[in-house]
Amino acid sequence: MGSRPATSTAMITAVLIAWAAIALFVIALPLAAWWLGGRRFWLRRDAAAGREAQLARLGQEMVQRHGLTSTEADQVRRAATWGRALAEPRLRTATVAWARRLVEMDERRRAERPQLRTSLVVVVALWAALVLARIVFAVATGRWGDVNWGTVVVYTLFAAQGWRRLTGPQRAIQRNSSPVDA
Repeated sequence: MGSRPATSTAMITAVLIAWAAIALFVIALPLAAWWLGGRRFWLRRDAAAGREAQLARLGQEMVQRHGLTSTEADQVRRAATWGRALAEPRLRTATVAWARRLVEMDERRRAERPQLRTSLVVVVALWAALVLARIVFAVATGRWGDVNWGTVVVYTLFAAQGWRRLTGPQRAIQRNSSPVDA
């Protein structure tokens, strides 16, 4: 009656760990869902809808103020968003006005949550540094196959597109404020 076999002790430990995991899922998951459901960040969805409404009102205002057709309004919107220069002076004026309003909207949005931008910059910079370090390490050790080059290309393209969109209104103001080059 002395001691149990070693397999019996291992089995008891495995069963206890399994029950602890089940209890964790049964108790912790509903608590986490309840906690997350009450957080303020879910209200940001309404803020995104508000931004879309602001952009729609901005488009209507620019169409009325500058007398744009729907095609011209689309050209001006794309030029203001992506920083492109337009040739026609009337459209250039509308592009500068639209881009200035976009910059003002972004500044107001950033002023509402100043820590968010800093936090995102830090997180993205750390992530990018880790990805870059992994790529450099793989290349330096001659293990080219360890890097998923398709993913690197996709990440690079998304980063370039995000950067162009972020800096687009400022570029639009610069490119469309000066006279048209002949």
